[in-house]
Amino acid sequence: MIKNNCNRIKQDLQQNADMLLLNGTLTECPGLVHGKMGITIFFFHYAQYSGDELFVEYTMDLISEMMNQLHVNSPAEYEKGLAGIGVGFDYLIRNNFLNVEDDICEDFDGRMYRAVMYDPWQDFSQYAGLTGYGRYWMTRLRYQAPSVQARECLLRIAALIEERLLDISEYEQSDVYCFLHDLSTNYTNLHEKFGSCKELMQQCRRQWDVQPLDFPRLGGSAVGNITRTYQRIRYFNDALQDDIDIALKQIPALDMEKAPTGTGLLNGYAGEGLLRLTALNPTNTSWMLLL
Repeated sequence: MIKNNCNRIKQDLQQNADMLLLNGTLTECPGLVHGKMGITIFFFHYAQYSGDELFVEYTMDLISEMMNQLHVNSPAEYEKGLAGIGVGFDYLIRNNFLNVEDDICEDFDGRMYRAVMYDPWQDFSQYAGLTGYGRYWMTRLRYQAPSVQARECLLRIAALIEERLLDISEYEQSDVYCFLHDLSTNYTNLHEKFGSCKELMQQCRRQWDVQPLDFPRLGGSAVGNITRTYQRIRYFNDALQDDIDIALKQIPALDMEKAPTGTGLLNGYAGEGLLRLTALNPTNTSWMLLL
């Protein structure tokens, strides 16, 4: 039975890769959640799994096309714009998929600084709003040149959250909570004021009664549902690793006859492919943090 399940997963994985080879460069969106950056992440993982360097070459072509689409006024949002793309590049570099000498996101910083400090912003959500911008600036804290701007932007976002706490909608609340959690947990050594975000995070949870299932941005796709379990473990200690393992074991039962609605990570072939790679190698779940 286990062998049959693995064979089914491998067949579906090949189907996902084939569809992305055909449609990846035709995908108009350059972004992380629905576009070329998400496809890039899938193919780097798939190249590592298959040992075929041709997939790396294809991925580099995708990156080149994506970069040609970007300009100084590109959307800043996480879902389809520069914030998510920057986080995606950081993921590839930290996982040793990309080895670059220059700061690949340097040209994004001016646009992202303007988005936080000067431009009108939509809300506090991760995909469309300020906490998504914050995700970008967290990655920039690790680089010396942009770290000053990063601290300034992150502190401004935290201040706006505190100022408008009572007005933050239910849709945005889990994104805000998780943003404050990561900022206060991972970066307090970089700025003392980041430590105060932990108190703000706790205030948020008391004020909103944030529940473990409150990740509305993830929707109801197979990728979204498994990622939601992963996020519950990370942020709320409300699920067990066994819950992810059980979900991954259900992957062979997913119906590949029902084609994904796109090519990206959340509800497309890239995410479906990464689910199957994760089922074959359960330790590889870090990509879920991108969603």
